[in-house]
This record gives sequence, structure tokens and C-alpha cells, in this order.
Amino acid sequence: MPRPLIHDSRTARVIGGPAARTSNRTGARIHTGPRSESYLRALRALDGSGNLAAAKVDEFLDDLRREFTERHHALPSGIVGTCYLGAPFEVHTLALDGSIIEHYRHGEALPGRLEEARALASSPIYLAVEVYPDRFVCTRPDGSTVVLGGGA
Repeated sequence: MPRPLIHDSRTARVIGGPAARTSNRTGARIHTGPRSESYLRALRALDGSGNLAAAKVDEFLDDLRREFTERHHALPSGIVGTCYLGAPFEVHTLALDGSIIEHYRHGEALPGRLEEARALASSPIYLAVEVYPDRFVCTRPDGSTVVLGGGA
């Protein structure tokens, strides 16, 4: 009998509701409740065109930072999502430290823990995967989230 991938407290945890929060290894609170419409719009805009003007990138980063910092939550170290620019690209990443948006080709390695999120981000089930030091927060297209890792 196959082991369920979700609801197995040793490997994954599903968290929902607007008040859902957990802490990471450093004690910073991680918002795991539903994501706002403005955040979802910002994530979808990432692949709106092959070239985003510098002002649009800054606006995009501001929307993403606002989603986390206005609620006094930890910022993810990066976000990975499916790239819709077409072949040869597979996923894109965004670091909220001001780094540029990167689009990665099939088989091209992503830096650090972002590579671990690649398979999740490539799934049509998720709009994007937020990468934290000890867990992933997977955002569905409707804004609901699934938390993987970090303990129960």
C-alpha cells in the first residue's frame, strides 16, 4: 500500500486558515495561511512577458515583500515557480533580497535549496513554492498553502 504524501506527520503538514502560523529554526514566524490576491497577481505577472522593465520588477518585489513584512513574518529565502516562457525554460526563481529574477532551462541546476523545490514548483498543482531554511510553503493557484517539512 503506498504511503500518503500529504497528512504524513513525519514528512508533510497541511495548514490552512487565515491564522495559521509556524516558526522556523530561527524563531521567525512564517505565515502559512492563504495568500492575498495581490500576492497571487504578482506571482502570475512574473511570466507575463519575457522582459520586465526595471520599474515592474521593483513593483513586483515590493508586492512580494509587503505580503510578508506587513504581517511581521519571515521572508522566504527564495521563490520557485513554473516558467511559462516556453522551451527551453522549466522554472524561474526570485530571491527577495533584491536579486534578479532568473529563468532556468531543463536540467540547469538551481542554487542551494531552490533545487529541492524544483519538482514541486514544476507541478501544475502549485503556483509557486516559497523556500525557507527548514521548510517549503507551496502556494496553490487559489491562494491556499501546503507546508512541507519543518516538523509538526
